[in-house]
Amino acid sequence: MASNLMQTRTCGDGYIGNSRTTYEKVSPELATEWGMRCLNVIRRVFGADSDYYQAFKEQSSGFGCFDNYSYVAQGLSILKAAKDDHEKGYLFDTRTLIQAEVFDDFLDQATHLLENGYYGPAAVVAGAVLEDGLRRLCQQNNAVVPARATIEPMNVALAKTGLYGIVLQQKISALAAIRNKAAHGKWNEFDANDVEQMIGQMRIFMENSFG
Repeated sequence: MASNLMQTRTCGDGYIGNSRTTYEKVSPELATEWGMRCLNVIRRVFGADSDYYQAFKEQSSGFGCFDNYSYVAQGLSILKAAKDDHEKGYLFDTRTLIQAEVFDDFLDQATHLLENGYYGPAAVVAGAVLEDGLRRLCQQNNAVVPARATIEPMNVALAKTGLYGIVLQQKISALAAIRNKAAHGKWNEFDANDVEQMIGQMRIFMENSFG
């Protein structure tokens, strides 16, 4: 849509007060439509408090001006910078911080269940955190796994990428075994102490992986 918008670029002249001036403009209707769509995308991806959103929003206020080309050109530069930073992973710290907070919340829920005697459900919740974390790591490290891969295939794939070694791979396999026993109701094959250790190891793994 941006290319279509820029094709409407024209030159003109007019008066500001008593002074005659030349200006460049593009279709204000297309500029406004493009601007609203861009604002929506930037807000969803980067958040309303991001520098990208605030800067683009400021520039878009001039899209309806008679000399709006300069505003649109600046807006396009902001959009390109945001796209470039996103694709090159410069926003990784922000994304991983959000992920870490989400994982921590679920592990807190697992701890709460464990403290109230529900060690089986606690293991299931902790296992879900492990599975989701491994899936995110597979995406970030281009590890090839089936779309619905379970913990162990993802664990093997990540070890093959060199993200971690055999010792950690074996620990994750042990955690996965507890999760699987809990998911299948094999309560007599593990106990509350196993789940407590599981949650503790999970916190360390998630903090090391997602900051």
